[in-house]
Amino acid sequence: MPLVQLPNISSIYKEHLDALYAYALHLGFDEQTAMDVIHDLFYKLCTRQTSIDDLGNLRFYLFRSLRNRLMDIRRSQREFAILEVEDQETIGELPFHLEVTVEEEMIMEEEKEEIRKKIEKVLSGLTHRQREIIYLRYIHEYSYEEIAAIMQISVESSRNLLSRTVTRLKDSSLTVWTILLFLR
Repeated sequence: MPLVQLPNISSIYKEHLDALYAYALHLGFDEQTAMDVIHDLFYKLCTRQTSIDDLGNLRFYLFRSLRNRLMDIRRSQREFAILEVEDQETIGELPFHLEVTVEEEMIMEEEKEEIRKKIEKVLSGLTHRQREIIYLRYIHEYSYEEIAAIMQISVESSRNLLSRTVTRLKDSSLTVWTILLFLR
């Protein structure tokens, strides 16, 4: 299969690499697997018979393709490992991890650590899917339709999930915007 001429594939790779890599790490994959899947994704993009311009929203395409490939890897790993009993809601779900980062100039070191611990406690009370939807909606600013396609759920489910998640965040002692500010 001949490679499609893509004069700007290098710039597309550079533009999206960090976001794709961070997303794969947040989904609980190691650095090597993340890079292997990203490279496979760009290889397939190079060998496509259609133009990149035909993809519509390229960033959306890359995120969705990355998540789908990572889910395939997770499923294949489960075939060879002894699994713990899971309830029906978590089957096929990727674990999603968010880490807290704080701007140094905003808060003194002692206060920063206290807020970080509070945010981590709030985030640990969320499900993997809830952490993932927060990441996709507020960090990458995807629409409900795009989130639904990436997470392979209905648009209504994405709205409901985000609504339940925000309600849970509101119940914490921190404001939702404080939590989101520190996640960025």
